[in-house]
Amino acid sequence: MLKVLIADDEKKICQLIKKLVDWETLGMEVAAFAADGIEAMEKVKEHHPDIVITDIRMPGLDGLELVRLGKEFNPRMEFVIISGYRHFEYAQTAIRHGVSNYILKPIKKEELTESLGRLAERFREKTEQLSYEEKVKRTLKSDTETIRKAFLSDIVLRRNRELLKQPLETLNQEFHYSFRPGNFCTAILKMDSHVFDDERNRRFMADKVRNAIGQQLEDCVWEQELLFVEGFCYVLLNFETETRPEIRRRFRGLLDQLRVQGGILENFSVTIALGTVCERLEELEASLKNARLLIEERLIAGTGKLLDGELSANGSFAESEEFTEFNGLMSQALESLEVFAVREAMLKLKSRMLSLRGVTGHEILQMTREVCNLYLFFMKNYRIRIEEDFLESYNAGADNCASAAELFDYMIRRITASYEKAAKQKRQDENRPVRSVKKYVSEHYNEPLSLEQVSEVARLSPAYLSTIFKKDTGMTFLEYVSKVRMDMAKQLLKETNLTVADICGRVGYSDVRYFTKTFAKYSGLKPNEYRKLYS
Repeated sequence: MLKVLIADDEKKICQLIKKLVDWETLGMEVAAFAADGIEAMEKVKEHHPDIVITDIRMPGLDGLELVRLGKEFNPRMEFVIISGYRHFEYAQTAIRHGVSNYILKPIKKEELTESLGRLAERFREKTEQLSYEEKVKRTLKSDTETIRKAFLSDIVLRRNRELLKQPLETLNQEFHYSFRPGNFCTAILKMDSHVFDDERNRRFMADKVRNAIGQQLEDCVWEQELLFVEGFCYVLLNFETETRPEIRRRFRGLLDQLRVQGGILENFSVTIALGTVCERLEELEASLKNARLLIEERLIAGTGKLLDGELSANGSFAESEEFTEFNGLMSQALESLEVFAVREAMLKLKSRMLSLRGVTGHEILQMTREVCNLYLFFMKNYRIRIEEDFLESYNAGADNCASAAELFDYMIRRITASYEKAAKQKRQDENRPVRSVKKYVSEHYNEPLSLEQVSEVARLSPAYLSTIFKKDTGMTFLEYVSKVRMDMAKQLLKETNLTVADICGRVGYSDVRYFTKTFAKYSGLKPNEYRKLYS
């Protein structure tokens, strides 16, 4: 028998927990109670429980500190956190300590029993106390679940489209379903919160979703299957035609239940999209497409809702005159290698898109992807290197944006960060030939120099070298050569007794009159005047 310690500063809660659970059926026994955290830790050391059920707020030691110290004492010990508070910090700390069973008050018998049942199963797996028959059943169940999910995965990822045209009997036999003639539909459940950047948080909520869907739909559908892809949960349903209104009502209850469960995570929101109901399995593709359009509509309609009904994709903004204008503005900004100009172009697009009446979430999402494609095309065309996984990474982050404004801000942030890094590298790459030209000039300033001559040194065309040289130095190549020669002439006038004619030749000039005129223009003084003043 697994030993359980119940810790809560309210004696009534301890007694309630004991009465709610059929401990013997779960293979457990309540070994002790504790009224505060310090006593709980003493009971842990005395009774060596396998499972501790603890309130998160107690005198002495709070529940989180008890988890930490308990895990140090016995890493194999499991915890169930009971809390009346929806504080993000508590949940995050508990999850980091490996606590996946976080139950909010008021305590529900089904949820507590289910959590304890999973822990009992985990202990049996750890100790390998499974009979041969149980091991075979577990293997078969695992294989069946894998095959069933493979079927749904093919639908979601649009693979093997001929699959849905097969008879129900064939699909049932091949994929271990029990489909019946009736109604079919898909639903998409989207969880939005940046805490899902952490895989542990995704697993935590995936367990909550899986259990909640099982509770809500089990007795009113013939078949159901779930597939989690990042922050999305795809649901496949097969049910009797008469239960369609009940299905919608159950999804409404599911939304409410998950809203409460997810309340312990920061800025958590959940949206459910019900795809169109169809009578033939081969129409599921259309149902899924409709569900996708609906879930994208949360960018406009807001999160935390049950979205259903027909929704079609309207005309593409990417084909409009406004986007053509933006395209030109964006291209011009990108050419400048100035981050501010690129950001301003995207801010104008954001303002324009968010002010459009009747724009859909799908159009907003597609527009941001068009902008990313435009960015990638330009950078590739100009041979400017950026992150290889930019688009893949962008799409993953875009899926976690819960509103159109947040999505545009995310797009602007990602592109400007990428562009700033790429532009800096590009400028460094362009500076390399400019530096080589400057070095060459410093070593050969007393010789005849031309742009064509140094372009061979830089291995660039004269026209391109002229452009990047002016951008880097703010002056033309010939102006730069003149500056180098005049600076050297100043130095020779101050530090030597060479004649002006000798200095003229030493800095690359053959005509003393031209040298004198150029020097006076550069320094404001004739060479002899400069020498008298500064030598």
